[in-house]
Amino acid sequence: MTGTDALEMLGARDLLEALPHAAYVCDLHGRVVAYNADAAALLRLSSAASPPYCPADELATLSGAPLRREDSAVAVALRTRARTSAYSYALSWRDGRQLRVRESARPVLAADGSLLGAVCVVENLRETAVYEAAKAGGLAQLVGIFVSDMHGELVEATDEYLRILGYTRDELEQGTFRWDRCTAPEHLMRDHQGIEEALRTGRCRPYEKDYLRKDGSRVPVLIGYALVRPQLNQFIGYVVDLSTRLREYTPVSEVMRAAETGIWDWDTRTGQVIWSDTTKTLLGMSPDYQPHDVHDFMKLLHPEDRDRVGQALQAALATRTTFRSDFRLRDPDFPDRWLFSQGGVFCDYGGEAVRMSGTLVDISARKQAEQVLRDAIAVRDEFLSVASHELRTPITSILLRAESLLRRLPAPPDPAIKEPLVAALQLIIRQARKIDSLVGDMLDATRLSHKKLFLEPQDADVVELLTTFCSQLCEHDVRARTKLHLDLPPRGEAPVVAAWDRRRIEQVLDNLVSNAFKYGADHPVTLRLTLPRPDTARIEVEDHGIGIAPEARAKLFQPFERAHRVGSFSGLGLGLYIAREIVQAHHGSISLESEPGVGTTFRVDLPLAPAPS
Repeated sequence: MTGTDALEMLGARDLLEALPHAAYVCDLHGRVVAYNADAAALLRLSSAASPPYCPADELATLSGAPLRREDSAVAVALRTRARTSAYSYALSWRDGRQLRVRESARPVLAADGSLLGAVCVVENLRETAVYEAAKAGGLAQLVGIFVSDMHGELVEATDEYLRILGYTRDELEQGTFRWDRCTAPEHLMRDHQGIEEALRTGRCRPYEKDYLRKDGSRVPVLIGYALVRPQLNQFIGYVVDLSTRLREYTPVSEVMRAAETGIWDWDTRTGQVIWSDTTKTLLGMSPDYQPHDVHDFMKLLHPEDRDRVGQALQAALATRTTFRSDFRLRDPDFPDRWLFSQGGVFCDYGGEAVRMSGTLVDISARKQAEQVLRDAIAVRDEFLSVASHELRTPITSILLRAESLLRRLPAPPDPAIKEPLVAALQLIIRQARKIDSLVGDMLDATRLSHKKLFLEPQDADVVELLTTFCSQLCEHDVRARTKLHLDLPPRGEAPVVAAWDRRRIEQVLDNLVSNAFKYGADHPVTLRLTLPRPDTARIEVEDHGIGIAPEARAKLFQPFERAHRVGSFSGLGLGLYIAREIVQAHHGSISLESEPGVGTTFRVDLPLAPAPS
């Protein structure tokens, strides 16, 4: 008798599809002759497929021991002509696929008692493994596990799931309650979205909702589920009770309320927004106000700030980064109120942003203080600018007249008369140059605060620039004539050329050399040029003076900061700040090495390639 004859005799073709489990029929030789859709999906059978137990040497029990074909459930049923108990083992294919199943089989006999074949029912152990492990293990005490269909009927549930909902196991077995009737009405749409996602992808990403307990109270939960029996539309899911977490947040909420800090939460998938009472107060709303979605928040913002805040929110969601933004309210009753909000993005296991939660504080006092500070800085900068311009004219006149007198001073008959006059004029010139340098520093500091430092680069021979600088310095500074040493590299065939703003680089050199003389304890100062790389010139100013303490170095390049606050050392504390800004404008760097009592070396690295203006 053929397998087809057997099936026709049994009338089992339609019965196979009606079975709620994967099932197949074998002939009396153990060959598969028919199967339903569940068996095809589970065992990956096709019309050209081999019997599920071929090749036989690839079968194994769950303990790992080899399984012979004659020991399988079908073979035992055919041999003994009796129903076999469940056999659990692993199926393995040559391509590496593995499946753990539990099978039971029973023989099929003709009317005359002859053996026609066997029917085998297969259960995928993977579908029930999580549920059974949860029931047997400690996980069931923490997470509610359930099995249900998409229509709301519960097939099975753990004790923790029943506790969360407030029902008993007898009520579960009697079908007294259904999971869809336990969901808060406003979350039913989210349940439908989750079911559609599971039907489409096989699983639903976890989300939060409220369950309605038997006694009418609510309990917040985190729920997720996966489709395990597609033909029956059955799900296995888990539920985590979040009420404990919310109770833990209560002390935090009290602290936030005392600190006048609001809390907000936004479910980006459902659009639901939750505001604390403090948040509502800060936004000018009553405690009874209930926002519907994030658009209710955006409507409260000042029109000039609305787009900026919206863009910051979307950018945080897109990049999974922290949202930070300040803004004003639209309400004319709060014209000077400034609020600041920041929040974090929370993602599901798939990496999709599902929630944002954050805080809200009133920063009006800080904004007012910042405005007062900006006004004070503006007044200071305006004063420095005007004072610098007004002082520079008379200082220039004094300097020019003193230099002219020094050059035209006639030779009196008595040298004793001329020497005091020369010394007095030289002192006037030095002090006038010093005042002119201080005024120039104040003017540059004002420009730098407004980002108005402009460069005029031009090609210059670096060696010639340093040589000329030293020569000019020696003309009006007696210390430079005896204490300044210029150290240059051997003269090469090609000059060292750079596109620098010559006047600004000389200003940097003047600040560094002047500091070296000021703090150098009357020791020699070295101005050194090296070429550490073909595209870089390094200028070093080295002294052997009092040095700089480590704690003073961090702020040394900040405006109005000085390394030594000793009355004998004058200055505004602007020289190094201006030097750093000039060097950085040339795309260079400035650093220092110092040891107290030994000396200090300032190092300036500047590119030799042309710099942009």
